[in-house]
Amino acid sequence: MKTARIHSTESLGAVDGPGLRFIIFMQGCLLKCKYCHNRDTWELNKGNKKTVDECFNEIIKYKNYIQANSNITGRKNTLLANSICRPRCEM
Repeated sequence: MKTARIHSTESLGAVDGPGLRFIIFMQGCLLKCKYCHNRDTWELNKGNKKTVDECFNEIIKYKNYIQANSNITGRKNTLLANSICRPRCEM
């Protein structure tokens, strides 16, 4: 089963879009943008390895509170191709 490195999660984020949402911060980024708010996510080999099921099992715990979609952020698209990012729409 494929895994990805997860930096952290925010169970009820209200900053990254309208409504309360579950946010998964992926670990690893090669862009290193000058004004990045999450520089601690840049290292490729840090973070916890998790499967898609592990991530969604965590989201499900908060489904009654989530008022918007969930976000997966960080780890730019060039790195996501071999990662866990496959849509799973139903909770």
